[in-house]
Amino acid sequence: MAFLFYVLFIIFTATCHPSSRHVKIVFNFDFRFYPTNAFLMRKSFFLIYLFPFFMYAQGVDATYEREYKRGVVLYKSGDFASAMSALTPLTARKYTHGLAPFAHYYWSLAALKTNRLSESRQMLMQLRERFPDWKKMDDVRYVLADVSFQEKQFGEALDYLEEISTPSVKKEAENLKRFYVNKLQDIAYLKSLNRQHPADKTVALALIDMIQRTSNEKSDLELSDQLTNRFGVVSSKPSSPVTPVRQSNNNLQKGYYNVAVALPFRLKEFSPNQRVRSNQFAYDMYEGMKLAKAKLQQEGILVNLFTYDVSNDPEEMVNVVNNANFAQTDLLIGPVYNEPAKLAADYAESNNIFYVHPTSLATDILVNHANTLLLQPSFERQAQQSFDFMRSQPSTNRKLAIYYGATRRDSTLAASYKAKATEAGYQTIDFRKTRERLDSSATITEVNKPGHVVVFSSTETDGNKVLNMLDKRRINVPLLASSLAFNMQNVVSSNLAGREVYIIDTEFIDTSKAQVRDFQTNYLTKRNTIPSIYAMQGYDALLFFGRLLHKYRNQVRSGLDTRVFEDDYLLSGFNYKSSNDNQVVPIVKMDDMRWVLANGQ
Repeated sequence: MAFLFYVLFIIFTATCHPSSRHVKIVFNFDFRFYPTNAFLMRKSFFLIYLFPFFMYAQGVDATYEREYKRGVVLYKSGDFASAMSALTPLTARKYTHGLAPFAHYYWSLAALKTNRLSESRQMLMQLRERFPDWKKMDDVRYVLADVSFQEKQFGEALDYLEEISTPSVKKEAENLKRFYVNKLQDIAYLKSLNRQHPADKTVALALIDMIQRTSNEKSDLELSDQLTNRFGVVSSKPSSPVTPVRQSNNNLQKGYYNVAVALPFRLKEFSPNQRVRSNQFAYDMYEGMKLAKAKLQQEGILVNLFTYDVSNDPEEMVNVVNNANFAQTDLLIGPVYNEPAKLAADYAESNNIFYVHPTSLATDILVNHANTLLLQPSFERQAQQSFDFMRSQPSTNRKLAIYYGATRRDSTLAASYKAKATEAGYQTIDFRKTRERLDSSATITEVNKPGHVVVFSSTETDGNKVLNMLDKRRINVPLLASSLAFNMQNVVSSNLAGREVYIIDTEFIDTSKAQVRDFQTNYLTKRNTIPSIYAMQGYDALLFFGRLLHKYRNQVRSGLDTRVFEDDYLLSGFNYKSSNDNQVVPIVKMDDMRWVLANGQ
């Protein structure tokens, strides 16, 4: 009779559903349960078979069993505080039978329901300690991850989820992860998570989306491309293929030039009252181009600017290239994101025009695209030019040390520089990350001294960190660093006294040049703000390529191969001789309290 009553109780409780987190007790034979997250509407079940004779075999007395059932019923009725009170005595250390871990588990769920996160975590950790071999430990990890997410400890939550091996729980874990990670709006935090969990696709996708929606940093755009290439992610696949519209060969004889500017203006999000935008670089570049257009008109060169709003969605670029008016384009500047950029490169190749990528430092897109140009010097170019400069300095020491930061940009430059040096017969005697304790880990000494030291880092304190290490070791050799390794605006010449310090600065502006001062004054007058580096890049780009189109017309490649163009530009000029990335890599040094160019291009 008691057995029959017990079975009826189990069937009764199986029909009881809690109000939010969907937990059910089901009469079954595999002793398995799966906790669920209310927000994700998880529909897994607790599958518990609780034969009385099984429990008695495990030493469960009638009182414990009765209180356990009462706690479960209270939990299912939504009275979580009372459920915790009923279950608390059942979690005492003296109980080691088969129901004890379930009592722990229900208690932690009730605590979670009442937002007592730390207490829920503590009970789950106690469960792990007392019952480490429990077969349902993946469910514990799942809820620990949920608690960690709610406590904003995302790295810890991801660690718990990575430990899950049960397929059904693992599937729900992915849903849980997506729910929380996709709500993150802090790009720096997402980058940190990506560095800690580089193989996590959910984090990578969230970071790609965040970069493409909010960032105007070149390094971020490069990271987005790298993650997209790694995970094979396409933001939105075009529904129709690119259908190139062929141009007539005499298009450049018409007396004016049509330049298409395809940048992420995101006009749907535009607000005239917004002073600073996440995609401000696009607007700044275009403003610089408008001033260049006026300058070209003074030179008798007529340029028409046509803007196209192209972000990360390749469908936007498909619509542009299939536009009949776009067929009259003579030069394309942008887009900047990976998938639209590939479509732009294909179009330029098919239609014998040039496409200029304004931000990328990666050469991947240049493969099989002879008509695609990088406005900036690539990673490989910066490494080669800077190494050539350093080995041209008077020194017979063919050893070097390289220290690099945490970003992909830093490690790519470091690896490329090392490869160039090795190829030239130099020995890299120390190669390590700047996040290490260089004072103790670096291997260079006065005896094992390098001929020069290199720092590639995007952290502005790393330059001084390496200098301090060199000072302590009494090593005074030339130092080469990327501009981001120092705060270039606040470097005091006294800090560099007695040292040869060279900086790779692709955004170097010589403020002593008359054209720089004139541009700054003109821009300030028209825009009521100081021009950014992007405004200057936009100005230089249109001025250079507008002149090139006018002089060489259908022979642009011949014009690029003719000479180095340095005159009349705000930055350091252009050199595309036998290359598709800009070969001009400015290297500067401190001279009389100001940065000056150290290498002649």
